[in-house]
Amino acid sequence: MKTQIIQLESHDDTISVKDKMGWSQTGRVALVWPARGQMMDRRLDLVLLQRYSQSLGVQIALVTRDPEVRFQADQLGIPVFRSIRKAQTERWTRMRRKKPRVKPPISSEERLSNIQTILSNPIHRSRDTRTLSQPVRIGIFSLAVIAVLSIAAVLIPSAEIYITPDRQSQEIMLSVQADDSVEEVNLTGVLPARWIDVTVEGRGTIPTTGSTSIPISHASGEVVFQNLTDQAVIIPGGTVVSTADSSKRFTTQQQATVPAGPGEEVPVAIKAILPGSQSNLAKDRITAIEGDIGVLLTVNNPSPISGGSMAPSPAPTAEDRITLREDLTSNLAQSALQEIQNALLPGDMLLSETPVLVQVVSESFNPDDLLPASELELTLRLDFKAPYVAAEDMDEFANSILEANLPAGYTAIPGSMEVDHLSEPVFDNGVTNSWQIRLSRELQSEPSSEQAVSLVLGRRPEQASQLLIENLAITGTPRLETSPSWWPVIPFIPIRIDVIAAESIQASNPNSAENLE
Repeated sequence: MKTQIIQLESHDDTISVKDKMGWSQTGRVALVWPARGQMMDRRLDLVLLQRYSQSLGVQIALVTRDPEVRFQADQLGIPVFRSIRKAQTERWTRMRRKKPRVKPPISSEERLSNIQTILSNPIHRSRDTRTLSQPVRIGIFSLAVIAVLSIAAVLIPSAEIYITPDRQSQEIMLSVQADDSVEEVNLTGVLPARWIDVTVEGRGTIPTTGSTSIPISHASGEVVFQNLTDQAVIIPGGTVVSTADSSKRFTTQQQATVPAGPGEEVPVAIKAILPGSQSNLAKDRITAIEGDIGVLLTVNNPSPISGGSMAPSPAPTAEDRITLREDLTSNLAQSALQEIQNALLPGDMLLSETPVLVQVVSESFNPDDLLPASELELTLRLDFKAPYVAAEDMDEFANSILEANLPAGYTAIPGSMEVDHLSEPVFDNGVTNSWQIRLSRELQSEPSSEQAVSLVLGRRPEQASQLLIENLAITGTPRLETSPSWWPVIPFIPIRIDVIAAESIQASNPNSAENLE
C-alpha cells in the first residue's frame, strides 16, 4: 500500500499536524519527527492524532528515535519505525494497548488477618490513658497561667515619653566684601554686587539772571524814487526797498506815482520791517527796489533813517543752564534712589545711597536759546543705576557658613536666621571695602527616638528619666507615662513605646505646652 510521508517541524503542534494529515490521499501516513528538538511527547498529543486519523479512515505510524514518544506510541498501539525506509518497506501491525494488571480481590479472612498483624506491631498499640495525678495537673495549669500572664505583661503595657529638645543660639561674626565682577557667592567672604536700573523724568525752572536788549520801535524816514522811463510809474503801498546787501529792509507807507519822463522824482515815506536800532541808517544807503518796478525806477534816501530803538529785558545765561541742569539732575537722583529702594526685595542691601548716572535720555530747554525770558525751564529724562547685594546671595552665604559650623545633633529652626551689619560698606569702582556682619540663628537638638527607647526599656520611670537627661540633649525633666498607669516599669518591647517631642505636642494640642513646663 502506498504510504504518504509527512515531515514534521520542531514548531509543529497537533493542530498544524492535523492540517497536514487532512491533505493525505493514501490509506497510510507516516509522521516523521524532526532530528532535533522535542515536540508532542505527551500522551494526549498522540491520542488526539490517533483519533483524528481514525476519523479520516487512515492508519498512522511514527518515524522517530525519541524514547518518550516511542514509549507513548507503544502504549497506544501506534506503529513506530526508526527510519523512513523501514516505514515504507516493513509491514505495519496494529498493536493493542496493554491492559493494566488487575489484582484479585482480597477475601474478608485475609483482610482481618492483615489488620491483626498491623495491630500487633508496638507502634500501633494503644497509648496509656491513665489519669494524671492532681499535683501534676496543678503544676501544668500553673505553668499555663504563668505563660499567659507573661505574654500579657510583654504585649499589653505601653508607654509615652514626653521630651523637650534643647535649644541654643548659633552666632558667627566675619568680614564680607561685594564685587560686581563676581557672579556667584564665594565662601571666602566675597559676594556678587548686582545692579538695578531705573529711568526717571522731571521738569525744573529757575529765574533768569542775565539781560539782553529787545527792539521797541521801528526806524522811519523818506526816500526819493526817480523815473528812468518816459511814462508815469505807479509805486504800490508796501513796496520793499533795502540796502545794497538787503540786510536792512523797509516798506513804503502809501501808494505814489512818479511822473512820466526820465529824471522825474517823487518822495515817499518808509518804515523799517524789523524794529530796533539796527535799522537806523545814514543817508544814501538805500539803493535797491524789490519787485518788477525795480527796472523802471531808482531809489535813494537823501536824509538819514532814524527812530529805531532798543530796551533792556531779562534773559537766561549759560551759567543759568548749568545751574538748572545740576539742580534737576540732583533732584532726579533722589527720585531714582527712592524708586530703587522701592524695587528692592526684602533683605536686599543697597551698597550706595548715590545712584550712578548712566545716560541722558533726553534734554529740552525752554527757551531753547539765550532768548529773552524771565524763567528758564528744563525737561530731563535720565537713566540711573545702583549696586546692591541680593537677599538670596546673602542667605546662601550665611546658610553655608552656619551649616559648616553646625553642632552635631542639632538642626536650625526655620525662619530664625538673622544678618546684622555692624559697619557700612563703601562702594567704589565696582567693589566695596570689607564690612563686618553678624550671622545668628536658633538651633534645636534632635534627640534620637531609637536611642531614647533603648535607654528606658524595662526600667522604672525614675531611673529611665535620669538616663534620658544624662544621655540626650534635652531641656527640663522628661515625663514618662505608662498604660495602664499603675504599671511599674517601662515595656520591654520597643514598638510599645512612643517618643513625643515638645513641637509635636504643641502642634496637636497648644495647651499641652503648659503641662510640660
